[in-house]
Amino acid sequence: VPLIVEAQKLVERADIFVIIGTSLLVYPAAGLVDYVKPGVPIFVIDPKHVEIRNTKNVYFIQAPATIGTKKLKDILIQKYLN
Repeated sequence: VPLIVEAQKLVERADIFVIIGTSLLVYPAAGLVDYVKPGVPIFVIDPKHVEIRNTKNVYFIQAPATIGTKKLKDILIQKYLN
């Protein structure tokens, strides 16, 4: 990943973190989840179960990306706009 350092800095500033369609087995990109600040919600969208070390504030949407992103949109609208 040519811009991994820049990506780490963005993750450290994120209010939410969304992981879509990955097994989290390919590094260094899979390590980005380690830079999420404590308390920041992590949403994992994938049709298969994904193992993630940090299980605090992790929400799984077990669906393909096309469906999962729509579900995530609904969750975020309900949480932040209502």
